[in-house]
Amino acid sequence: MRMPRGFTMIEMLISLGIFAVITGVVMANFRVGSQGDELRSASQLVASSIRRVQTSAIAGQTARFCRDSEGHDGRVCAGDGDCGGGACVNDVPRGGYGLHFDTTEPNDRFMVTFADTNADGRFQAEEEVRRDNVSVNIYVNVISVAPAALGSVLDIVFVPPRPSVRFNGGATSDLVAVIVLQHRSTMLTKTVSVNSISGRISAD
Repeated sequence: MRMPRGFTMIEMLISLGIFAVITGVVMANFRVGSQGDELRSASQLVASSIRRVQTSAIAGQTARFCRDSEGHDGRVCAGDGDCGGGACVNDVPRGGYGLHFDTTEPNDRFMVTFADTNADGRFQAEEEVRRDNVSVNIYVNVISVAPAALGSVLDIVFVPPRPSVRFNGGATSDLVAVIVLQHRSTMLTKTVSVNSISGRISAD
């Protein structure tokens, strides 16, 4: 009667090698898939932030900003002490609400919501309402915007009550604005676009 034989050392090594290769392939695919999810999530986050700004303009949401004795509006404020003799009012900004994008590092990782208090359709630092990351991690950033202003900057402003849409203060005749996001590891990209005629916001 023959005794059952076990695996030889060579067979064990071959089996372990096959297992290691399969594990490596699975882990590599998982990483790529995870990075793709990060990029998709970032594009959806940017699109939802633009929709939030659009909704703020449609709803006539108020913000707190300085107003001087002659009725000129200025910086976003927390109280009268921020306004140098003027009053910190709670009102709808004349120029509506906007979102500011910048492709220069480290600003390429952020999007800035602002109240367009002077109604010029452009972002000024004193108009900042909030600052958000374009992604939940550090691996996604803004690599290009169109139409681009000086310094590769894009300001998208929704002016109430309809609201109408302005890109870069209305200095361009472009009907569509595009923000391109890129994952730093894979170099894959996603785009978010805003149509100034329909107000439609889409993420590919």
